[in-house]
Amino acid sequence: METILFFQRTDTYAARLRLEGLSAFARSVGWHVQVYAERFDRDALRDIFDFWQPVGTVLGVNDRQSEFDAALFDPARTVLLDCFPPRRVARAFSGVVTDSRAAAELATRELVAKNCRTYGFVPWPVPYEWSEKRLRNFSDLLKRLHLPLRVFRPSREDLAAKELQRELIPWLRALPKPCGILAANDRAAENLLNACLLARVAVPFECTVVGVDNETGICERTNPTLSSVQLDFRESGYRAGALLAELIAGRLAHRADVSVPPLGLVRRNSSRAFLKTDRFALTASEIIRAKACEGLSARDVLAVFPCSRRLAEIRFRSATGHSVLDEIRAVRIEEAKKLLRNPQCDLAAVANLCGYASTPTFARVFKAATGLTMSAYRRSARKSS
Repeated sequence: METILFFQRTDTYAARLRLEGLSAFARSVGWHVQVYAERFDRDALRDIFDFWQPVGTVLGVNDRQSEFDAALFDPARTVLLDCFPPRRVARAFSGVVTDSRAAAELATRELVAKNCRTYGFVPWPVPYEWSEKRLRNFSDLLKRLHLPLRVFRPSREDLAAKELQRELIPWLRALPKPCGILAANDRAAENLLNACLLARVAVPFECTVVGVDNETGICERTNPTLSSVQLDFRESGYRAGALLAELIAGRLAHRADVSVPPLGLVRRNSSRAFLKTDRFALTASEIIRAKACEGLSARDVLAVFPCSRRLAEIRFRSATGHSVLDEIRAVRIEEAKKLLRNPQCDLAAVANLCGYASTPTFARVFKAATGLTMSAYRRSARKSS
């Protein structure tokens, strides 16, 4: 079995998904993927290459220290994966990157739709290239729209989470409200949301927050839950394997760059549009988003309000602009769209996975909401991708 080497930290959410994607492609062509998470000097790298005799290499180091000894890597058998070495080095290698510009556009549309007075960006404390690139793209888009941007900068790169949150508080309080803030990733957004709680800045009513990565372990535990741009790290890993196969086979005459678009924005309560402040409506919308596809009923949702069912329905509609049933239906339709974009998901299973006992009933609901049958939506999604 032929071996490829993958140099990438494996202790982050994004890295694990990249490895999943790369491994999936490797299995399809009979490769063994040998992962190295540590950094190595020139002599250690030579030993590694001598031992494995790899047919190719994927470099996934993705921080500002991603310089590497280019002389040790053959551009004809090496792919950079979300890796940002000096430009003079990068020009020699083919690479796969997540589309940071498209991610910034999704976040900008979500934030600008709230008609904020000003906008902010919270970077990763250490100015890694991926964080600075997201800032540049966000800043460029806001400049085109003639909208103001304020960037938070910590006093030190090594601040602990609580220290970082303390520094965020005065910055948050100084922003004209309502404001919209993009965080470099979900971990930065988690610190931001904690700072909002400490500063008594109400999210999403005074401040709308969007993260990047859609790391569900973070997004679902924050208060409120975090809206986030979902980057397709798994597809990036798979594309890196496919690009490496093309290089090894000699089918590429020149270096190639592949950009992988984000899967979309997953809206949670940190960017939900509420017509008025009602913490019970906020809780109810969280329940709907989390359990709509589990057979949830309007009665279950309205039970969170400390009032009669009729008054609870009025309060929910007053806060959101629509009924509980409308909200449940919308969440189910969005889940169906996600399932239909997955070619491995059986059409017959979609209705049940979205909380409907009857496929014909859900098919009618889906067509009424989208104007397309489920099979037509799947074809359309396949063409657009």
